[in-house]
Order: sequence, then structure tokens, then C-alpha cells
Amino acid sequence: MDFTFTEDQTTVSSLAGELFRDHCTSEALRANEDSDEPGFDRALWAKLAESGLLGVALPESAGGLGLTVLEAGVLINEAGKYAAAVPLLAHTISATALARAGADLTGLADGSRLVAPALVEPLGDELVPSTTATDGLLTGTKTCVPAGLYADAYLVSASTKVGPKVFLVERADVTVERQDTITYRPEALVALDGAPGTLVGDLDDVVQVATVLVAAHQLGTAEEATRLTAEYTKTREQFGHPIAHFQAVGQRAADCFIDTTTIRLTVLQASWLLAQGLPADKAVAVAKYFASDAGQRVVRAAAHLHGGMGVSREYPLHRYYVAAKHNELTLGSGTRQLLRLGKLLAEEPV
Repeated sequence: MDFTFTEDQTTVSSLAGELFRDHCTSEALRANEDSDEPGFDRALWAKLAESGLLGVALPESAGGLGLTVLEAGVLINEAGKYAAAVPLLAHTISATALARAGADLTGLADGSRLVAPALVEPLGDELVPSTTATDGLLTGTKTCVPAGLYADAYLVSASTKVGPKVFLVERADVTVERQDTITYRPEALVALDGAPGTLVGDLDDVVQVATVLVAAHQLGTAEEATRLTAEYTKTREQFGHPIAHFQAVGQRAADCFIDTTTIRLTVLQASWLLAQGLPADKAVAVAKYFASDAGQRVVRAAAHLHGGMGVSREYPLHRYYVAAKHNELTLGSGTRQLLRLGKLLAEEPV
């Protein structure tokens, strides 16, 4: 396949990068982390809505740009690169999934309505939820719901008599409890006790969209960690020379570049297959595996090559380290993806 960006993809990338660059300075991010509402820069959210980026994968009839999950991934990549303090990943997962299912999209493009994906359960499998739906009423518990504290509604996975489905549940019908995370941005525990839900569609497609967008966020995280490492090793001197000149340092930095490139190519392939409506289950598992496994190698190497600066909150690298760990575990670690991939391959006819 051709990995060259189209005009639309280039426009999304450059416009998002410009907005994030203006709003996501180190000072602004640190102030947000220490605020009473971490993870939600309202001014940036308004700019994203004004630019149309909140509706990147929504149809034009709903106020969106009429693009696909591939362009949504390009947007999320930029958000990961700048550690943007907005619930853009959660919003884009839900908006893209709802658009693909032909569901109600009111308020999503202008940012006046935020829907959070509630797909994770304690010790559960995202594809086999223990939350149940009977006659449109949902019962169960969802954990680690991104942007769950700010959401107006939730995209909830549940098991039914005809297989796992996804339902739209309003905030007023659930109980929400704050969960603090290592990324300085809270998530939520959402309890459903007979909450009414509107059927959206099958779970599998929603999980695939969510997984590939988390992998796209990890790509941005790895890219920026690699860039910071390259800049630091070129300017940090030891024995009268930049440490980038030392062979061991150069080799580790090169490994970061290779790992980041691997994440990029696998994410683009999985996103393209989803955008084209082609079978993508194996490609999504592969993309998430490399995002989890290679992403961790990148940030560990970056922290090591930075020395003490790698763990200082006065320096930006720490944000990418914790984001990479969070993304690694979200919707299944590398090991979970290999198990899923093995099952898919074993089920293929000979």
C-alpha cells in the first residue's frame, strides 16, 4: 500500500499540529496537570471544534469533515505527540464508532456533547463483556473510562442473547466515580444498575476502532520521545563530546527510530483496512502489539539516555513515559494482542 499522506490527511496533520503547538506548551501542560480539572483545556477544545477537527470522521451532514478512521488516526497521532490536555482520544473513538454505525451524532462535531467509550471491565476481556443487557437495560461495571468524569453519555459494551453489542447510555442513568491515573488525568468507574441504553451496533467494530486509535496515540507518544532524545543527546556533552557521538548511545537512539517506524506502518495499515471496510482484525492486533511492545522500548530507552532529566517533571519526557505505559495496557497489552492474533490465525480455514 501507499503510505504517502493524501491532501486531506496532510491538512488534518498540519492544522492539528498548529493548534496543539500553540496550546500545549510545557507551562500550559504543567498548569493543567496541577489544576482542579486536569485533562481538559477548554480553550483548546473550542479551537478544535471551530476548526472542524472534532468531527474529522463524522459525515458532513452532521457537521463533520466527512473523512475516515484513517484521518482520525492522523489527528490522534498529533494529540499524542503534543500530550494535548483534552479528551480528544475518547471523543474521537466514540464519534468515529457512532458514525460508522449510523447512530445519532448530535452535538459531537461542535463539541457540545462528549461521549466516552466504556469498554473496559475489571479483569475482563473487551470482546466478551460481563456487563449484560436485557430488554435494553444494562447492568455491570466499567472501569478506566477515559473522560468519564466529563462525559454526557457513554458508549457501553454489553453481552446480549445475540452476542456482544454496544449501547449508548446517558450520564444521568449511571453512577460515576473518579479514578486517578499515572498520566495526571483522571478516568472514571461507571456503575450501571438497570440503566436504559440505546442499541448502537456490534461490539467488534467499536473495539477495533478504539484499539487502532489508541495505537495511533502511542505512535505520537513514541515519535515525540524519540525527537526529544535526539535533541538531548546532540546537546548533552560528556568528555568534551555530545553523547550522540558515542556508539552505544547512537545505536539505542537508532533503535527508537526503527521501533517508531514499525508502529507507524502497522497503525497506518490497520487504519486503512478499517477505512476501506476490509477485514482488519489481525492487522489491528498487530498494530496494537507493536504500539504496546515497541512503544515501551522507546520510552525506556529515552528515559535512560536522558539520565536524571528523564524523570524530572520540569522536563517534558515524563509525560510521554507515563502516557506510553497507559496506552500499552489500554484495550490489551502486547501479550493480550498476541493471544488474540493466535486465536484468529488458529480459526482460519486451512
